[in-house]
This record gives sequence, structure tokens and C-alpha cells, in this order.
Amino acid sequence: MSFHIHLWLLLTLSAVAADYSSYIPQLIIKPFQGRVTATTFILDKPQCLFDRTSTNNVWLFVANKTVQLDNNQLSKSAPYSSFSSLGYYRTLRTVEKTFPCNDVANYIRVGSETSCSDSDNCNGPLISPGPYRVKFVVLDSNGALVDQTGWSGPITLHQGKRASSIDTWPGGRSGGMIVITSILSILLATFLVCLIGTFIVGRKNIICCKRTEEIENTVPQVVNMKNYKTHHAPENTDLCSQPVA
Repeated sequence: MSFHIHLWLLLTLSAVAADYSSYIPQLIIKPFQGRVTATTFILDKPQCLFDRTSTNNVWLFVANKTVQLDNNQLSKSAPYSSFSSLGYYRTLRTVEKTFPCNDVANYIRVGSETSCSDSDNCNGPLISPGPYRVKFVVLDSNGALVDQTGWSGPITLHQGKRASSIDTWPGGRSGGMIVITSILSILLATFLVCLIGTFIVGRKNIICCKRTEEIENTVPQVVNMKNYKTHHAPENTDLCSQPVA
């Protein structure tokens, strides 16, 4: 009985593993900086999905939301350079058996290459906000379609605003922002007034010190003259009263 149960489980797991169409690519679930930017987005890398013994190629197809692709288109080359004309391209070619099957988080960043050395496998930046859809496609060594996953949901990139479209009128801002802006303006004005006042007071002190030095230099100094005395004359003798010989 147990043998039949194990056999049934193996057959079920094999059938589930082979049904790639049940897998839906999605943006990375784990919080990640730059999960979606203006030119890139990050996908969860499929875990335990593809055949671990196969050497088939797995391509990631990136397409505009409105583009519909048939199996014939999925089998043909679609380089990044043709994205603007076709509305889709394929990139990130990977051998099927190299996809992980573990508990380690893996991810794929779409649009990360600013310059491509391989034009047929270029992962260049996305040129518009989208929305986009992606799917994984398995091709054999001859380029024939083997299998494919389902399409992801629409993925829209962040889009910057034109400077002319930004509302600069204060009425368009919240009350808290207006209060904070007013407080910062008052603090800045107070700081400038204190700075100017400090400069003026310091300059006055310098001028006063300079004037004091000039006044001190103009006051005449008392000359200290030494009193010389003769050796032969008495100290209290009046020379003028002596008779002339």
C-alpha cells in the first residue's frame, strides 16, 4: 500500500513540476530597496520549478501589456533593440538546470544593463512606465518551444514629474508643511539678525580699541633727567653770593 502511495505522490509531483503554465511571475515579495524604479523592476526568481537535469534555455519575455504573443513569436529571436518596434523582447537567457531549489531568496532585476555586450541577450533599461507583463519561456537547443509560464500581472514603473507640472502654490500644501516652513523661515531670519548684530558689535569694539591706542600714543612722555652734582661744591652753597676775585 505504501509503495502505491509513494508512486502516486511522485507522479503527482512530476506532473505539477512539469506544468509551468501554473507559475505566475511576480514582483519580489521581500522588502527590497529599488523594487520598482523608473527603468527597472525586480522579480522573484522561480524556485524548484524547472527541470534540474535539463540543459534547455529559459528566456524571460518582457512585453507591453497590450501585446499578445503566440507560440510562433515566442520561438523567434526578439532582441532588446527591437523592443520599440515589436512591443516585446526576450532577455536573461539561463540554462534550465541552474535555477535554484533552496530556501535562499533569489531575484531577477529586469532592465539593469546600461550597456550590452550581447545584443541578443540584452537586459537594457525599460524606456517607458509601462505597464509591462513578463513570462518565462523554455526553448530547446534548436529554438523550439518546450514550455512556458503564465503571464505576470501588469507592472508599472515609477514616473518622474515635469517641473512645470509641480504645484508650487502654498494652498496646495498641507497645514503641517506650511507651519514647519514658517518656523524654519523665522529661525533663519533670527539667526541672520544675530549674526549681523554680532558682526556690528565686534566691529565697534575693534574701532574703540584702535582709538584708545592712538590717544595713548599722542600723550607727551615726561623726560626723566638725571641730577648731576659737582664734587667740590658744597650742597647748600650759593655760588652767586661768592665774591669775585
